[in-house]
Amino acid sequence: MTHRRRIDVDRSRPWRAILAGLGGLWALVTLPFPATEFGVPLWGWVFHFRPYFWAREAVHDPYIVFGALSALSFLAIGLALLPDLRRAGWGGAVMAWLIVAGAPITALSYLNTPREAPLHFFWGAEAFVLTAVGIAGIVAAITARSRWRLRVRILLGATMPLLVLGTLAAGYWPHGPLVVLGAEAIAVILAAPKAAFEASGRSQPSSRVVMPNTWS
Repeated sequence: MTHRRRIDVDRSRPWRAILAGLGGLWALVTLPFPATEFGVPLWGWVFHFRPYFWAREAVHDPYIVFGALSALSFLAIGLALLPDLRRAGWGGAVMAWLIVAGAPITALSYLNTPREAPLHFFWGAEAFVLTAVGIAGIVAAITARSRWRLRVRILLGATMPLLVLGTLAAGYWPHGPLVVLGAEAIAVILAAPKAAFEASGRSQPSSRVVMPNTWS
């Protein structure tokens, strides 16, 4: 007989949801700097506010500095999702680790923007990370199986179009997709199974005690 052993409930969930939200919020706050420097006029209005104007004037190259700082959003969202997505099978684990890996790759991408930079080939590499995350979301939805609610698996599977939608809405990536990914992460964390179970695969002895026949 196969038994299922209950694993302790993860009590860090509310704090991880906050961490994911902060990751998405940070991407939104820093979005106007690299976007406007890249030539996207959509966010130019924010520089009428003094904090944004002063922050832009305080650094030598806002595109590189605030672009590289979006790595913090990748790190926060990935670490927040990791405990839950690991319970979604190997596909979920791959998705979470890809998001975490986006942090150093994005930092290298922006820091090597100049053509004379030794690792200039990294410039724009975060686009491949986001594409891989979207594909991994489909795999995570499959490996999660019936242990996860259907609507959450649908959300994971829709990661790719959501990232595209974030890019179109913001006019720039990776910040736009990260805002959407942060919101998705909150929903996944709060709706993930509250406890996990695993099959032991061992037959347990019956609790019934059989007395020996002493009359024969």
